[in-house]
Amino acid sequence: MKHSVLNKSYAAGSALVVSVAALAASPAQAVTVADPMGDFLSTYKGAQTGEFDVIASWVNYDVDRDVFELSATMAGNISPTSLAAYVWGFNRGQGTAVFGNSLGLTEVLFDRTVVVNANGSITSAGANVGTATIFGSTITATIAGSVLPENGFSKANYTWNLWPRFTGTSFNGVSVSGVAAIPDFAPNTVNAAVTAVPEPSTTALMFLGIGAFALLRRRQAS
Repeated sequence: MKHSVLNKSYAAGSALVVSVAALAASPAQAVTVADPMGDFLSTYKGAQTGEFDVIASWVNYDVDRDVFELSATMAGNISPTSLAAYVWGFNRGQGTAVFGNSLGLTEVLFDRTVVVNANGSITSAGANVGTATIFGSTITATIAGSVLPENGFSKANYTWNLWPRFTGTSFNGVSVSGVAAIPDFAPNTVNAAVTAVPEPSTTALMFLGIGAFALLRRRQAS
């Protein structure tokens, strides 16, 4: 009878370790912002080609490594010589609606930008802060958390928006500057939330799994 009870306890403990470990091993996934194809702003005066049209984007904040991971996919391939640049605007707690009067975007708030250029260079606050990988139509980049210091919000609670820019001065004989150089916003009218990874609940589950495993080993030893 004693062995039967111990076996049942072992089985239950094993099941707990397996189920908790499985949950803890499942990393939090970035929340992808999908954006309609071809939704160029009516105020935009630059080239209406695929590299200026966002169709998906996301931002992760890796709590353990203190880095931001950025990604975007455009409707067309990005050439290193393209006249496109990609601006992630972050609200770190003191964001303002810079496009409120010009475009009516009162909920696109930011107090710092990170710019990925078509050649892969990344700039923020006037400094070069890294190099992005651009493959076909997709951009991926990792930014040190120190590039985006806290300004009222914790980093895991930042919000963001992405907009491409036409970097030429004119197109088809028409001057392009200011908001006329911005073809698209993703999300269209509001900021999106940064996805924090690992999520606090995931980390808690991981430690719960370690504790359950240690308890099981002690039971086996006794």
